[in-house]
Amino acid sequence: MCKDLFRQSECTEYCDNRRTIVVRDSGNSQEYRVTNSSSKEFCKIRVDNCLIREGEKCDYLILDCQDKLAFFVELKGQDLKKAFTQIDSSINILIDEIQDFKIYARIVLNRTPSPNINSSMEIKLKKRLKRHNGEDSREFVKYMSQVLQESI
Repeated sequence: MCKDLFRQSECTEYCDNRRTIVVRDSGNSQEYRVTNSSSKEFCKIRVDNCLIREGEKCDYLILDCQDKLAFFVELKGQDLKKAFTQIDSSINILIDEIQDFKIYARIVLNRTPSPNINSSMEIKLKKRLKRHNGEDSREFVKYMSQVLQESI
C-alpha cells in the first residue's frame, strides 16, 4: 500500500485502480501512458512545483502501490541530459519515502533526442537504479518521443 504521505498529499491527483494512467502537461503533446491490466492501485502525484518546490525536479511520480514500483516521469522538449538530472534530483529528495519501492525513470520528449546515446548522466542513473533495484526484468530507464506506453 502507498503511504499516507502520498495518499493524502495535495499533490496527489488520484490513488485508485483505473485501467489507464495518463501523464500529460497541458498544451504539450508528450504523453506517458500506463495500462493497468490487473486493476492494481496506482497513485499519480505531481512533483514539479508541488511535492518538490525548489531545485531540479521531474514532472510526475506514478506509484504502483501493490507491487511497490515508482516511476519518475519527465515530459521534456528535447534536452535528454536535463531530464536525467531532474529525475536523479527528484529521487535524491524523495528516496526516504520510497526506499522500499523499485525505482524507474520514464522520459517523453517532443522530439527525438540527438544521438548522444548513453551519456554519462544516463549511465550514472542506470547504475544507481540497478544498485537500488537489484536484478529486475523491467527497463530501469526508458525514453521515447511523443508517447511512451507500457503495461504494468
